[in-house]
Amino acid sequence: MKKTFLIISALALAGCTTGERKTGAAGLCPACPPCPAAAVKPAEAAPMFLAAPENQPLLADADDLAPLMKAALLNRAYFQGLKSGTPAYTFGSRKITTKELAFTNEEFIKILQSSPTAQDLDRLVKERFDIYQLAGRDSTGTVVFSSYYEPTIEASLKRTEEYKYPIYAKPDDLISINLEDFNEKFKGEKLNGRLKNGALVPYLTREEIDFMGALDGKGLELAWFKNRSEILDLHTEGSGRLALPDGSSVKANFAATNSHKFKGWLTAMIESDALPREGISPEKGQQYLDEHPDKVRPILSMNKRYVFFQLERPADPEVGPNGTYGLPLTGWRSVAIDNALVPMGTLAFMKVEMPDVNADGVLTGRKPDSRFVFCQDTGGAIKGPGRVDFFAGNGKKATTFAFKLWDPGQMYLLVIKGNQ
Repeated sequence: MKKTFLIISALALAGCTTGERKTGAAGLCPACPPCPAAAVKPAEAAPMFLAAPENQPLLADADDLAPLMKAALLNRAYFQGLKSGTPAYTFGSRKITTKELAFTNEEFIKILQSSPTAQDLDRLVKERFDIYQLAGRDSTGTVVFSSYYEPTIEASLKRTEEYKYPIYAKPDDLISINLEDFNEKFKGEKLNGRLKNGALVPYLTREEIDFMGALDGKGLELAWFKNRSEILDLHTEGSGRLALPDGSSVKANFAATNSHKFKGWLTAMIESDALPREGISPEKGQQYLDEHPDKVRPILSMNKRYVFFQLERPADPEVGPNGTYGLPLTGWRSVAIDNALVPMGTLAFMKVEMPDVNADGVLTGRKPDSRFVFCQDTGGAIKGPGRVDFFAGNGKKATTFAFKLWDPGQMYLLVIKGNQ
């Protein structure tokens, strides 16, 4: 995974059947959506299937199409930069290559450039593309959508009495391995570790780094924060904007993780009986840690996963963090998927009931939503054909939205028809 950042509000507890979310979350997920009627399916059921014309959704997109075009052009740059030899993926009975995905992207750009009406957009896409539906977590087509965002956190580039907890750059001894290079069955999987006595072993844990000083004196500190929980939130999302004391800002971009298992810090509080699940929030969690400093180490160390960063200046508010595909994500138009099943750069269409949030970050209700998106990111908890993580961008609206989305829906993958 590349950046596996997950919203603080929707972390999955051990009891949730859908499992943890992205790198994990700093809070709780709402009650898991009800499972559809059980259907007995063979274990080898395909992760996606070709949707018959009568089962295809109305491809309606009521949101601003300008960000969609922006995401499509970034997608074009991704395909232009790809090296040859990228493995093909199986979509139903088709083998889909990156060349076909690039053709899909170009054809979609042409459609957008024609400024189509809503009716023409639906018609043109259905005429020119095959539509595959993700099978979902139980092969009924039900996909659970979560959301993540790019937080803004106060920080300092110098250590002070107020800012004393650091984030780190990627250590030189952290080794990244692409497992797909050793066996194709591990497509899209990576592992990080370090060498010890000639063998690759797991990398340092949060306990070793934050509380035993394993990285002290190596000059890896990038920025300092007021609270360790804020660092946990940054680790959860995988990237963020740092608001500095002088009024300027920088971006902390994902660099690597230690590949250890994630556990959200609020989940750790519940499991250790520090706080009850009902009514828990990051604010209540921080208050508890402030009042019980002896509990900080055992609670936070329950999350062994650690994220390393790199700083970028200036922090352009219009440019999102880089996704797994290597270029910036676009708010409301980028999603994270399981790259073992779905290739980077795939054009997709999603349908889900979403939180309705205004520009001030106030939740006003819920509404059905459908939109075109691009598969440009991955996440540690986004595994299988039944999970998709939706990138909401940054700001008040994105923050509230990401806290509230944990809902079932449908996800369709679009590929140019084979005879074109």
